Amino acid sequence: MNLPFSTRPGIASLAFVVLATATCVGVIQHQTSGEGSDAVKERAVAPAKPARVLPPVIDPPALASEVWQMPDTEQRRPRFPYLPGEDRGPSRSIGDVVDGYLVDSASIPLPHRHMAVLPVQFQRRLIFTTDAMVALIEEAAGHVAEAFPESIVYLGNFSAEGGGDIPYSVSHNSGRDADVAFFSLDASGQPIVSPNLLPFDDQGVFVGEAQTDYVGQEYHFDVARNWKFVEGLMLSEAAQIQFIFVSNALRRMLLAEARRAKATREVLARAEAMLLQPGGALPHNDHFHIRIFCSEIDVRSGCKNGGRAAPGFRPYSAERQQTIAQARKLLVAELAEERVVAVQRLAVMEATASAREIAGLLDDEDPRVRAASARALANLGTGADALAKRLGREEHPYALVEIVDALGQLGGTTSSNALTAFLSTPHRVRLVDTLELDARAIAANALVRLEDPRPVPALIAVLADDDGELRAQAAKALGILTNHSFGADWRAADELERAQAIEAWRGWYAKHQRMSRDQWLALGFQQAGLQVAQLSAQYVWEICKAISHDDHLSYNAQRVLMRIAGREANSLSWSKTDASFYWRRWFERRWQQYGAPQIPAELSTLR
Repeated sequence: MNLPFSTRPGIASLAFVVLATATCVGVIQHQTSGEGSDAVKERAVAPAKPARVLPPVIDPPALASEVWQMPDTEQRRPRFPYLPGEDRGPSRSIGDVVDGYLVDSASIPLPHRHMAVLPVQFQRRLIFTTDAMVALIEEAAGHVAEAFPESIVYLGNFSAEGGGDIPYSVSHNSGRDADVAFFSLDASGQPIVSPNLLPFDDQGVFVGEAQTDYVGQEYHFDVARNWKFVEGLMLSEAAQIQFIFVSNALRRMLLAEARRAKATREVLARAEAMLLQPGGALPHNDHFHIRIFCSEIDVRSGCKNGGRAAPGFRPYSAERQQTIAQARKLLVAELAEERVVAVQRLAVMEATASAREIAGLLDDEDPRVRAASARALANLGTGADALAKRLGREEHPYALVEIVDALGQLGGTTSSNALTAFLSTPHRVRLVDTLELDARAIAANALVRLEDPRPVPALIAVLADDDGELRAQAAKALGILTNHSFGADWRAADELERAQAIEAWRGWYAKHQRMSRDQWLALGFQQAGLQVAQLSAQYVWEICKAISHDDHLSYNAQRVLMRIAGREANSLSWSKTDASFYWRRWFERRWQQYGAPQIPAELSTLR
């Protein structure tokens, strides 16, 4: 997930690094919001969204402590760089559905006369989305209720409050995905509420198996009401629908019902185009998965569409370019606050053509602009040469932190060389009144993310420094880069203990320096008792086990799993329990796709 104005977390336990970065962003954002300018202060006040007036007909289900809860990613209210004059009321979907997030998210309006959330999904609190999605589902639910009075549409997973990764799906990051439960009938043909998202067979029947919570229970796919819901989606103009995932067997039943009910030719044609069984994923025989395209305001905010373009799709390309042009003009604005906002907005919109102009602002007179420019270049994936050049001259602590962090995110030889050289000289910085540190500690953390073995000798040398915090961060970096640890308390150990541990590190490196880093990782897993001969899908379950081990093993296990999966996830910011669940669930659902062995029963997440 691409977090707003930030980079992927390195080691979650580095509280002081997190504080440093948060402080830097906080100063930039706080002053951008209006300090020093009445005009900017006036723009900082966001108008409230109009209140929804809905009758309290159906209460949300009560929270149940026995249900596994969604991890709190602490991204509930992401910051966003509003340009002068922009409306701060509407929701904004940022990025794509896999790596995006949500700004000013809309919550499912509960209680509601036509909608409710299934208990398990309500417990997860994944009830946030975009304004357009709320309107779309509301209109479709109302359409069902007109034909079948008192019908309630039951909802599954939408998105977290600020978007971002969730353990239950690869998508749902940016508020443009929604899971909706099917309407069901009991064995006698009477409407019944399903207790969860239950998979229907090709005849539209679900029968609970032995040793499950649903043993002996029978549910039938209510084709009439399910079609009426789809028809409501087709008739709504609240959003551009990209697709509705549903299994082929249920799709055939729905389209047959549409013809029987004499749906209009236009509605039938749209439904035939929109109803799809996805390829390379679960068939979606237990719920509708609805995805909508980016709205105009979403596109102007950095939203990215992907996949097929549906008939009549409008990409809003001209509107995107208008916003980029507006932001570029502000790069030379008189107010530093406006230059900051412009840089940040161009980064969010991935306006790579502006990278050269942004790199030029690394020499801006205002440190907030320099800091924002460093972060923007990192998010745009370019500018290592300019950042390395500025690193040697930067004196302001906030800008320095951002430059170091940006080099860590960009990676490559230039970044590695610059950060390694930075380790050779003390750089004391004061970030807040109570926090002073050697910026080399932040550089050590940045080197972790390069996953490059070359800085190891320089990090070993730092272990001899008098600064206990610096030693501790260098040791953590060594642990992750090598997947090994000698267990010393680098903050409190006496001089003799430190000397012995340094000698152990020097001996380890002398013995293993000709090995590749992948070999270091495999060796570290093996020495922890895990059967990992190589970093491949064949050993994915042993690697999953490593997530619950020591921090360096957990970090490297998750990074290896990301590499095998071919996707980045935000699991490094979660607890080890949540991260383990996420990756076991990911590969359990796709083990054949990756050529992995079947998951051991004791690791299964689907029991």
